[in-house]
Amino acid sequence: MVSLEKRIQDGAPKLISLVKPLRVELEKRNLLDVTARVALVVDISGSMNRSYKDGTVQEIVNKLLPVAVQFDDDGALDFWFYGTTCERRPPVNMSNYESAIPDDWKKIRERIGGVNNEPAVMEEVIAEFAESTLPVYVVFVTDGGISKTAQIKKLLIEASYQPIFWQFVGVRGKDYGILEKFDTLKERYVDNANFFALDDFSSVPNDELYSRLLDEFPTWLAAIKGNGVLDGSVRQTTDDLLARLRRYFGFDS
Repeated sequence: MVSLEKRIQDGAPKLISLVKPLRVELEKRNLLDVTARVALVVDISGSMNRSYKDGTVQEIVNKLLPVAVQFDDDGALDFWFYGTTCERRPPVNMSNYESAIPDDWKKIRERIGGVNNEPAVMEEVIAEFAESTLPVYVVFVTDGGISKTAQIKKLLIEASYQPIFWQFVGVRGKDYGILEKFDTLKERYVDNANFFALDDFSSVPNDELYSRLLDEFPTWLAAIKGNGVLDGSVRQTTDDLLARLRRYFGFDS
């Protein structure tokens, strides 16, 4: 297998300084042999203006791309913007990552709306990956103002039966609401989400950033091993139980 360093050196040499700190964290967590889909979801609401203008969002793309190159067979990052609705973008890879955040990003906001609505994009991500036979690692970037607590909770419970791990990252934000309460979120089949906040993404050393990004992903991978998440059997069992309950209570009549 071609090493991560070789792939980045050949395909995106500007990112080569990220390889060593990432590899150290991968080795610590026994993740070097993991194959997974990797996705990035980024808030494009009005309060994110500064982070788009000063290049912070592009830097987030840059630093997450080597994770996708390491984990994903196609070396690409599935990518969504979200505001009031959401927009799936072309996959980000080593050939196009420098233009992942287009100069006319404000036009995207005009199309999808400038108020953050997390459930809209979560539903689309779940629909995309619910049947995946590979683990899916989703990095979800927001600056807070989280208000749709009940809907987010419902979606995370639903997604806990699916091969999707949600790593929420707060950037220059506040009012993170339910994102700060994952440790007390019950009713999930497995713990499928983590959250941390950064006041200044650019000031965080790369080794610390990758350590935090990958902190709970290995625990989730262990939790879904052999319990029906990856092969879909737990979802089939759950669907069958719900169908029997609907028939028992006469909801299907």
